[in-house]
Amino acid sequence: MKAPFSAIHLIVLISVLSVLSHSYLVWRFLSPTDDKLKVFMTGANDGLEQMLPMQLYLYEKFREGTLFYDTDFGLGGDFYTDLAYYYSTNIIHHINMILVRVAEFFIGLDVASIDFWAYNAFFISILKTFLIIYFTYRFLKSIGSAPIPALVGGFIFAASPTYFRFTIFWSFFSDVFIWLPLTLWAIEILIRKGRRGLFIFAVAATMINNFYFAYYQFIIALVYLGVRLFFKKSGDASRIDTLKRAIPSGLLGAGISCVAFFHAVRGFFNNDDREYEVTVPLVSELGWQDNIFYENYLIIILFLALQALFTMKLYRHYFFRLFAVLTIVFMLFTLSPYVDTFFNGFQQPQKRWHYMLVFFQAALIALYLSKFRTIPLKQYLTSLIPVYIIIALSAWIKGDIVIWVWIIPLIQFLGYLLYFRWGNRPLVQSAHISAIITYVMMVAASHTESQIYHDGITDRNHLFYINSNHYASDLQEYNIDWIQQRKQPEQKIDYKVKEQDNTPLYMDFNGTSLYSSIIDGEIIDFYYNDLKVNIRYESISRYSTFQSRSNLFSLFNVDYMMRGKHHYGIPLKFSPIKEDGTYTVYENTLPLPFVRQASRIYDPDELEGPLEREHAMLKGIVTDARPPNASEPSPENIMGEIEIAPQNASYTNGILEIPSDDGGFMFDFSNIEAAEESDVYIEMSIELMEPIKRFTIDVDGYPNERLFATSKYRTYADDLLYRVKLKDKIPISFPEGRYAVDIEGVYIEDYDLLEQQSRKEPPSYTVTEKANSYIIELDDPEPGLITVPMIFREGMTATGDASGKLDTFRANYLMTGFETEGDSVVTISYTPPYYWTTLLVSIVSLILSVFWVPAKDFRKKGK
Repeated sequence: MKAPFSAIHLIVLISVLSVLSHSYLVWRFLSPTDDKLKVFMTGANDGLEQMLPMQLYLYEKFREGTLFYDTDFGLGGDFYTDLAYYYSTNIIHHINMILVRVAEFFIGLDVASIDFWAYNAFFISILKTFLIIYFTYRFLKSIGSAPIPALVGGFIFAASPTYFRFTIFWSFFSDVFIWLPLTLWAIEILIRKGRRGLFIFAVAATMINNFYFAYYQFIIALVYLGVRLFFKKSGDASRIDTLKRAIPSGLLGAGISCVAFFHAVRGFFNNDDREYEVTVPLVSELGWQDNIFYENYLIIILFLALQALFTMKLYRHYFFRLFAVLTIVFMLFTLSPYVDTFFNGFQQPQKRWHYMLVFFQAALIALYLSKFRTIPLKQYLTSLIPVYIIIALSAWIKGDIVIWVWIIPLIQFLGYLLYFRWGNRPLVQSAHISAIITYVMMVAASHTESQIYHDGITDRNHLFYINSNHYASDLQEYNIDWIQQRKQPEQKIDYKVKEQDNTPLYMDFNGTSLYSSIIDGEIIDFYYNDLKVNIRYESISRYSTFQSRSNLFSLFNVDYMMRGKHHYGIPLKFSPIKEDGTYTVYENTLPLPFVRQASRIYDPDELEGPLEREHAMLKGIVTDARPPNASEPSPENIMGEIEIAPQNASYTNGILEIPSDDGGFMFDFSNIEAAEESDVYIEMSIELMEPIKRFTIDVDGYPNERLFATSKYRTYADDLLYRVKLKDKIPISFPEGRYAVDIEGVYIEDYDLLEQQSRKEPPSYTVTEKANSYIIELDDPEPGLITVPMIFREGMTATGDASGKLDTFRANYLMTGFETEGDSVVTISYTPPYYWTTLLVSIVSLILSVFWVPAKDFRKKGK
């Protein structure tokens, strides 16, 4: 089955296979005439809510030359560090951005909409598939596979259900399919030929591209290298010589990655650190969908791998034995959530390591096909038995026969024909390989149809949806543009489309919401602990708006808001300024200036509750960077002055029993005298004891969606604060269940203090935003402490035209504070901490690598 290829033939073959692997997805997109049926290669959940908005956002930053920080990244922040988990340091995405920029520049390609990036998903996936097949081919050739089986092995890996699941839902996940074969190929070259250059490159590229999967890669590379050193093969270099080359090369590769990897890891550790508090079982509770041989939601072990595992004669071959053992071990790993936890950094169990098993079976099948004609006929026929037993049992348990089952007998029959000395006949060989490739495509298509392109996905990931009011309609964008023309650059707009927390990223405005797995932990602390801003949807990965609390809107310069017809919770101090029958635009009637001088300094440790902290921020500055000189009285807790009675429920010793939905509490404020335009702040500790389920706490029409107790994304923030407009009776209702409830406080906020601060004569200033800095020009500068509602990050600097570098510090929990001596112009900029140091390490490591890698490494071609 050996058929050496020229470079051109190899490129053509891999290109054809790359396109073929996407044939089902391309057909699902191109064949329908209705836009509602043109399915994009992007998941409707994280794909549309995270992947595409982030790709577009980072491209816009790339094009304008903004490197690290922008106020339009959620509330503001370091997107270079926080999005390193996704795309900000991602090599594939940067290559893609360069190609897109070239196309935009030379042919005028319109890349400013989500539509383009949805189309682009097909292109970049095919490009990635090319690289996956190529590197897998080179690795398999290096361990003795024949060329055609090596190509088939590459295709099996690249066209696997796991690849498409990763790519469609979280496109950066599938980049690891490129780096795994490249890394193992580099290790083989290092062991057998002593060449170091490719290993350095593989380590550096893996660590730069994604720090999270670099951890996975480190584990499997260490295991593979350890096995290869412990069980040496003839022709390998000595263990000592290999380690002498591997360790320095690995360190140099890590050094080259430092400017990306270090900051990505720092972002991870800056993230919220809530622990997963659910007991992980040793063995999974298995159902029909956990069957890795049939209709598993993530991975399908091909029947060829089963035949290979039951072909005893081939175990005499070193690499066949190696990959057979790895395949068996990792198949057993699928049974234990402990393994999922281990690969996920000992956090909540995640099945993201399965790509390794896919690769092992692909390598096993390639080696099997390479030795195919050496298998005794009896062993070949015997190996078919477990295949049919497993498939028959799987179909019986599932109650359905998947379409790809019917091609298995054909492939086996063609394989049988090879035993009648037809192996040298090109027609039989071509038919056998073509049938295998068709089978792989059918498995991928069937899996995509049933496990990925199902209802709930296909009704949203299409062109009609992303141009509708569910995502980004013309009317929504028109209204946003109308506000943009009215507001000052530093003012924010509070708006998101339903659950699309990344609306500001793809509609290009300065908003208040973000959906990302990595969020600065200070922001999470602000929302959940310091100010207890109760977000409608509980999640450790999202934040949005300010719970309709006027003080916070004003403090953070959120002076415009847009809401649809069925809105709730408009802040008291916002008034409508535009209505079109579908959307209403509101303006803050009590805004605060972007630049605020402060003489009162409050110690954050001395402020006890959210409302007390709001008042302190309005009156002065809350910081531990300066000695305090003021204190804030606690607001009056009126809980003893109102009547709180259970409704359709019983409440005893802190336990609330709800026999049927809509039971809860009724808060009676009819005896309370307060300003007509006032809010009520209700602090409660709430935990659902049983049953385990999602539930909604309805607070006078405000639905607070809470996750079930075992959810991977639960915040564990059960001390909640609800803001409600004051009226005589305020109901709080729960679904059926048993709850531990502690009502901690009830407070009235009339916003008199906000009005006083808003009516003060503001300082005269202008704010100019540039690519990597913000320039504040003050007409009548005075020395003193200043706060600006720009999210503070370590690395923030302020420079005055008269004073030079100013002392910057965290103020008001999230904001940036600095002290001036009467500077007229202050320039605020940001560079991640240790950035220049890490850049120097990367450059030095790159230079040392050039000297460490012998010249012959560049002359010889790796095989």
